[in-house]
Amino acid sequence: MKRRITHLAIAAAWIAVIAIAYATLTHVGFVYSIYFKLSPFLMQPAMQTYAHFEHVIAFAVLGALFGFAYPRRLILVCCIVFGAAALLEILQTMTPDRHGTLIDALEKIVGGAAGIMFARTVQYFRERRRISAD
Repeated sequence: MKRRITHLAIAAAWIAVIAIAYATLTHVGFVYSIYFKLSPFLMQPAMQTYAHFEHVIAFAVLGALFGFAYPRRLILVCCIVFGAAALLEILQTMTPDRHGTLIDALEKIVGGAAGIMFARTVQYFRERRRISAD
């Protein structure tokens, strides 16, 4: 059962990278269409505010997924998550209607770090509970 959950976490993590890459590098109209569908449910934040939160949340989820997928490989997880944030911002500068910025990259890195720390914290307490139950 644990092995199956690990495989599911690995698949979810890599699918999340692909989804984030698509959303980051596709035509900007795709991002606006998601914003206009979600904004009524989010108290209609300004597009820029939405974008800041979206960067942090997307990479927090990505960091947590990779943290759960590869629990004993912290350096690998950090390299993938932080590298994806930097690489996607660089690649975004090569698209005709998008622009990568240092602020966006830092938001993504902070979100990724928060997700990784969340996964590590959950794993720590799960391990402590397992040890105390033995």
